[in-house]
Amino acid sequence: MKKFFQIIGITTLMLGSFILTSKVKMASKQTDNLLNEIKSKKDGYKENAIEPFIEDNTIIPGINGKEVDVEKTYEEMSKIGYFDDKLIVYKTLPVENTLDKNKDKYITSLNNSKMNITIIFKLKSNSDVTEIVKELDKKNIKGTFFINSEYLEKHHNQIIKLVQKGYTIGNLSNNEDYDDSDFIWMKTIITNIGNQKYNYCYVDEPNSKVIKMCKLQDSYTILAKNIIKNNPLLNIKKNLKPGNIITIEVNKQTNVEIEAILNYIESKGFTVKSLEEGLKE
Repeated sequence: MKKFFQIIGITTLMLGSFILTSKVKMASKQTDNLLNEIKSKKDGYKENAIEPFIEDNTIIPGINGKEVDVEKTYEEMSKIGYFDDKLIVYKTLPVENTLDKNKDKYITSLNNSKMNITIIFKLKSNSDVTEIVKELDKKNIKGTFFINSEYLEKHHNQIIKLVQKGYTIGNLSNNEDYDDSDFIWMKTIITNIGNQKYNYCYVDEPNSKVIKMCKLQDSYTILAKNIIKNNPLLNIKKNLKPGNIITIEVNKQTNVEIEAILNYIESKGFTVKSLEEGLKE
């Protein structure tokens, strides 16, 4: 009887070992097949980087590309045992000629390969942006405001909140005189209270003095090409093109029409990006 149970035990052990080995082989085969599938499909998900377009003293930024990180993607998909493109993990293919290397060039637009635009709201010291901020927040849009030091002094708490929420704040300085100490003061505040990495200068026409100063201060210079001073909704319709950076001078009409402006932009398939977001694309 003892030998009988010994035989049963050995047989059971051998059978269990055989089943386990079979399962290990099957799992190994499945994972090998998954890895091979990821490798065979990865090129279809690759997006090459787009280098910036540079002409004379202006630059249109490039866009980083991406490719499948095979190792990390396999790690994620092996948890479910089959290929699912929702679990693809990407690694960045960076642009070589970055904006950081071209601070002596004016930025005139975003890259037009995506349906993104940026609206710069240009403020005066007494501008009311309550309605604009309300509508931007409602649509979860990170706005872009260019202000001078007088506005910052008057609305210090408001600007801090906007930067902390991810809005981009640009520097108009006073009368666009970027040599004054106000510029340094504003830059220090803006780039230290939130996640905004860079400071931005603004000109309506090329200005060698401004761009030299801004480069020394590790800042980018925006050269406005699409400036709307009145009838913002009507003029937005005329200027809505991929990559456009559109300047709207804030006034009562802007506050009245801002909801309709954002709805129109959305209806045409465009996404409003803050300057900081748009230049990172």
